[in-house]
Amino acid sequence: MDNQTTISPVVPAANPELEINTTTCSQPNAYDISVEIGWFSEWIVWEGGIAFNVIYWFLMLIISFAGLYFLRRFFNWKFVSARFVGEDDPSTISVKRTGSWIDWLTLKIDEEAVGKDGATFLWYQLRLIQVDVLRMALGIVLIVMHFYGDKLGESPNKTLRSTGLYNIGINGAHGVFCAAILITLAWLMKQHGQDRSIRSLASHSVNSFSSICNRKWLMISGFAGDHIHIDSLLDYLKSRFDIKGIRRDGIVPAFDISKLLPIVDQLNDVRNIKRHLSPSSKSAELIKRRWWAFWENSQSSEIGDNTVMYGPEWIQPGVDAKDKKEIDAATYYDKKEKNLLAKREAIANNLEFSGTVFVRFDSPADARAAKMALRRYQIEWFWKRGNQEDQYFRPSQWTVHYAPPGSEVNWMHLKKPRPAWKTLTLWLRLAVTYSMYVILMAAPGSIVRWLHLYGEGEDDGSIFWKRFVLPTIVSFFTTKLTDWVTGQDQQRRHLTVSQLCLSSLRSICYLNVVLYLIRMLAMKPLPLLLAGKFHSDDFRLECLFFPVHGSFVACCIIVNTMSAILMNHLRMDFIFSYISKWFTSRSEAEVTTFKKTYRIEYDFATNYAELTCNFALTSFFIMIFPVISLVFVFSILRFLSDRATMTDMYAISQTGHNLHQEPMNMALSFAVASPLALLIYRRIQLGPTTQLLDPGIVAPLSLLILFILFLLYARVKLDGFLPGWFRRLLKVGSRTEASTEDDEDDLAADSMSNIQHEYDPLTKLRVEESIRAKV
Repeated sequence: MDNQTTISPVVPAANPELEINTTTCSQPNAYDISVEIGWFSEWIVWEGGIAFNVIYWFLMLIISFAGLYFLRRFFNWKFVSARFVGEDDPSTISVKRTGSWIDWLTLKIDEEAVGKDGATFLWYQLRLIQVDVLRMALGIVLIVMHFYGDKLGESPNKTLRSTGLYNIGINGAHGVFCAAILITLAWLMKQHGQDRSIRSLASHSVNSFSSICNRKWLMISGFAGDHIHIDSLLDYLKSRFDIKGIRRDGIVPAFDISKLLPIVDQLNDVRNIKRHLSPSSKSAELIKRRWWAFWENSQSSEIGDNTVMYGPEWIQPGVDAKDKKEIDAATYYDKKEKNLLAKREAIANNLEFSGTVFVRFDSPADARAAKMALRRYQIEWFWKRGNQEDQYFRPSQWTVHYAPPGSEVNWMHLKKPRPAWKTLTLWLRLAVTYSMYVILMAAPGSIVRWLHLYGEGEDDGSIFWKRFVLPTIVSFFTTKLTDWVTGQDQQRRHLTVSQLCLSSLRSICYLNVVLYLIRMLAMKPLPLLLAGKFHSDDFRLECLFFPVHGSFVACCIIVNTMSAILMNHLRMDFIFSYISKWFTSRSEAEVTTFKKTYRIEYDFATNYAELTCNFALTSFFIMIFPVISLVFVFSILRFLSDRATMTDMYAISQTGHNLHQEPMNMALSFAVASPLALLIYRRIQLGPTTQLLDPGIVAPLSLLILFILFLLYARVKLDGFLPGWFRRLLKVGSRTEASTEDDEDDLAADSMSNIQHEYDPLTKLRVEESIRAKV
């Protein structure tokens, strides 16, 4: 008894991994819908369902691609083989296809076929795949090393849990493997930046520009009032600031055209439809009544008169045939065009001033001198607030920058600044939207049960529904809901297209990472928070290391990757759009115009976000659950899929330099998750009283500190000695002429564009209309 008493306290120290208590942790996710089917459960459904998802989605992929091959081989259906570039009939577009299966399976990138930005995106994927190959090789070593441990006490009947860190504990090999991954990632990102001329944290020595601006134009925002007097502004700038190289015709006020642009798009659509009306047919095409028009008022408001438009299939005998006359498509679209023209002119004559003015100068030197003079005045006024200034123009409130190219300006968001209470309301609405999304999507399995969609019984139909159909529906629904929620960020009014894309990238990536972390930290389904049954104690840091979380993340990556591949190659976006147009069209010309002018751009922001999010999650789990490294196979499949769709389906798309730079920086930042996970794991496992010099803590802590110092050094080299916001704060207290120059503008390339009416879209529209009228 004495010996037992003496030995028993030593057991926890010899087996410290058992001290992380995850017995109360749960897995509230969409894939917790399980079915016991004997041998199927034993051999296919591993912990977390990795094998099931691999086999199921591979079968789905094979069946779908076989169906596509059959349709392309035996039917002349354009939608399964056309490249939608929106220029002409898709069937006439020459699509560049790879010659043989061997060529298709290689990792070559044809920049001519996918465009410069498309090639940069694919090369970024390849760099991550190279990192994944290294992680897979190291992961196999870790799996073997963990499997031969026995701290979980599962021997001889070991499960997938025995391949995790819990079965052996942290040793020196984990720190070495982490260091190898981080060094390889930094080197590959540096190579990527140098090869594609992208200035990033890893390639800060690359001499490239992060943005493009027009150095002969200034964009001045912050004007108050509902209008601006150009002559007064010209005289004020010349007299007060002694600005040179400026003329009256070079001052262009920007108006809020967010209501005008949709009307212009509708007008262009109507004119395209009129071009596709067949003049050679023996009988004029008649307007069809929409299928829901049974319940509509017989009064038509679409063309602004009392003509009721019914096609022959809706004409009733007797009195109805006399009272309701038919109308041919040409007459209908002529009247609709006139109605839209009148509406366009009414809106154009009542535009609201946006508070922004574009000013053109004779030379870039004049524009730079004007910018420096305005900023020097703002600095002096900041320190001498008692000085009086012009109360009409109020230059102290202006924001002065070089103007971005006209094609970069997001005219839909160029509006008068919101009042403070509206801005606060917007932020509160976004916070509520994101919070509700996280609460609901943290436990979609529970929501499925609450909606009584789970099904009861173990019959064949119930098993098929729960194991195959329901997870697919949940995956599709969550993808669409995520797209909608992240799209709400556009309400913040991003003034350039690049800012809009960057915001979308960050919103999708960070929201997904936060959602996954909350899923893993919560001990209960998060929707219970709304019922008051969820408390702060139901979050535990130990639950991050719950053994099944690695399987869960692996399954999520598999499902999201494979479902995205299927959605792309089955051309679901086009199919849904075509079905909607078919039900809502008023004539065959509308359907024909839709098919001939349909264009689909590649969404770089969303795809960059998904790749970076997957990389962040695998970085966290690679040491804890090395089986997750095997999902690199799906990274290769996604690369082949993206390359094929960029070549065969999407139009050659473009995006800004910043959108290529940001994922590289985010991948490097997220890479700290590997040593951080080891550090947190060891710290929890040994308790708060353990000294920091514990061998299991020193290695990951040292590696984490070194990598963070590298990131800080790279940030200093990339952005300057101080962060941008701090530099701008110090400039307020500086009176030197050099400090008034904006560093962001210095890093921008000159577009050197000389497009007529580049910053006056209203005048451009009127010029195009006058040319159309003459033709």
